[in-house]
Amino acid sequence: MASNAPLEKLPTGVELNGRMLRISFYYHGKRHRESLGLSPTKQNIKFAKQKREAILYEIKLGTFSYASHFPNSKNASGKPGAREVGSLAMEYLDYKKQEVRGSTYRKYLSVMKTFLEIYGAKRSCDTLSPRSLIQMRHALIQGRSARTINRALVTIKSFLAWLHKMEYVSKNHADILDRVKESDSDIRPFSMEEINRVLSHCAQEQHRNMITLLVYTGLRSGELCALAWEDVDFDNRTILVRRSTYDIRGLKTTKTDTERTVDLMPPAVEALRAQQRLTYLFPAKEYNIELPDKSFRREKIRIVFNPKVVRTQKGSDYNYYGKRGLGKIWRAVCEKAMVEYRNQYQLRHTYASWMITYANVNLSYLAQQMGHKNTNMVTKVYGKWLKESNKKESERVWLELKKIV
Repeated sequence: MASNAPLEKLPTGVELNGRMLRISFYYHGKRHRESLGLSPTKQNIKFAKQKREAILYEIKLGTFSYASHFPNSKNASGKPGAREVGSLAMEYLDYKKQEVRGSTYRKYLSVMKTFLEIYGAKRSCDTLSPRSLIQMRHALIQGRSARTINRALVTIKSFLAWLHKMEYVSKNHADILDRVKESDSDIRPFSMEEINRVLSHCAQEQHRNMITLLVYTGLRSGELCALAWEDVDFDNRTILVRRSTYDIRGLKTTKTDTERTVDLMPPAVEALRAQQRLTYLFPAKEYNIELPDKSFRREKIRIVFNPKVVRTQKGSDYNYYGKRGLGKIWRAVCEKAMVEYRNQYQLRHTYASWMITYANVNLSYLAQQMGHKNTNMVTKVYGKWLKESNKKESERVWLELKKIV
């Protein structure tokens, strides 16, 4: 291990600040000291001496850029010099971490890791160009679904826009990355017969109640996992959807960060009445609910669907299901009932398709029940069933008109 050089042998303008080297120089008549973050080895001392000489030369020529040499300094001004894409990505992620919730940040982290693996973390940001980014996009789309690719591109484009905003690159190249064409949503709702067969093969009453509530309310799986008895109103046959879960454990506000009231059809009411016998008398527990601004609210609630009813969780103190656990339950019961497996989100699609096909439901009402801001998503996703429903409605209208014609 190299020993620290004696202070008196350091070159002019190179000094020790604690155990690290720093250089001092005059700029615009003011003395500046900047740490290099380097230990005082012979090689680092030589580097510090040369860097200071380069700075003094640039100051003399009038080309010195503080931000280029010391981008993180409080004195930095002017456009920063080129840096490695990897270090800039970490800086960008630190910036986003202050803005988004933990679950969203983990998605940013995953996408940026993939981007750096493809593009190269050690490459300089001045290598970013239409050609290099198109090559990166070509590698990104290999073996990934269109939806996954487009979600990744949103984050990468945000990073490129941030680089331009922070003046690390002279041009915003985000527009270079075109979205991939996505096929129509893979919506394959279950028939009434399939749902009844699945429910009849549920070995656990709680599992049967969970599936019934999903298919007769259209709740998102995270919303079901976070449902509390304090949200259930048996008198008015409604539930108040106030929170959801992350993909991993943790509670947060809903996907749209708004609360909504969902009406309960008789099968849903019956399922909750049956569940009442299982978990209603469990003691309330306090939970942190993450809000959009990353702060938390405390709630003392009793979770409706508690996994400890089914089995004892060794070493676990969770009183609610995670979305992954719910998915495993659904897959297992589909296999047992010999029903073609489609993921649990198809239960939400089943609710919507039944409401449109069999009930000819008002679209504004359906959008509100499902937690959409407006009817746009409903018409986009369920257009096929809307066309079939409209045909039936047309026939009904004509039958009514014939009565008076």
